[in-house]
Amino acid sequence: MDVKIKYSVVIFTIVIVAIAGYLIYSDVANSNTITIAGSTSVAPVAQALANAYMSNHPGVKISVSGGDSGVGINDVRSGQVDIGASSRNLTSSEAEGLSQYIIGQDAISIIVNEQNPVNGISLDQLNGIYNGTITNWDLVGGNNSPITPVTREAGSGTRADFEKFVMTNEPYGPKVQVATFNYGLLQTVAVTPGAIGYVAHDYLNNEVKLLTVDNITLTQQSVQNGNYPLTRNLLFLVKGTPTGNVKDFIDFAQSPEGQAIVNNIEYNLTANNTYNPSSGIGYSGG
Repeated sequence: MDVKIKYSVVIFTIVIVAIAGYLIYSDVANSNTITIAGSTSVAPVAQALANAYMSNHPGVKISVSGGDSGVGINDVRSGQVDIGASSRNLTSSEAEGLSQYIIGQDAISIIVNEQNPVNGISLDQLNGIYNGTITNWDLVGGNNSPITPVTREAGSGTRADFEKFVMTNEPYGPKVQVATFNYGLLQTVAVTPGAIGYVAHDYLNNEVKLLTVDNITLTQQSVQNGNYPLTRNLLFLVKGTPTGNVKDFIDFAQSPEGQAIVNNIEYNLTANNTYNPSSGIGYSGG
């Protein structure tokens, strides 16, 4: 009798464990939560898309967090998030096993303090400023005052693209300062009279002055027709092939409705900077 009872207990335990495992697996497989992490240049766009999608799909929750493009690539590859966000192109090794989806275009905005009389800069002048051969604003049509060039932290996708477009593998000069995150660089330029820097366009606000680059004004048209020289793609990344809610959300992002949302964030400055850093959601990299 004791043997039969023990046997029954064992069988019952196995069944309970099996049912629990199935329910957990089923819940994960059919999860109504989508997690996105990576480039903070993509984050404002991703958050706006997420808000619109969730309003039409109240049963789906989308969480957007920052870091930088490297975080987005690594986290989606390791399965920590459903969608990685990147503002730079992937290397061949990074791209292996990942599906890439262009959800929009972003421009790198060259900014100076709003009191600076300079209105435009060339790529060659930018190169000289950041490699240390141009150190005074009077050499580029400004006042006789020192230039304080500011760059982003290592790992930033925006920094990687700036270096690709401007530095052409040259090292930075000794006077270049490093600011952490888009907001950090924006704030540094806003309070430093001689500063020049760069941010993702969807972080631009009226506390700094936007320069033309090679006599091209940054507008939606100049970005989309390829005339503005500092333009890059914004990417969603998925490990393998997306399915279910993840696929549906990416399809929405690339739809005419989704693209209208992207363009509104990218080119309508009154829509920008809706993220509040004090909320603790990490739009901190780039």
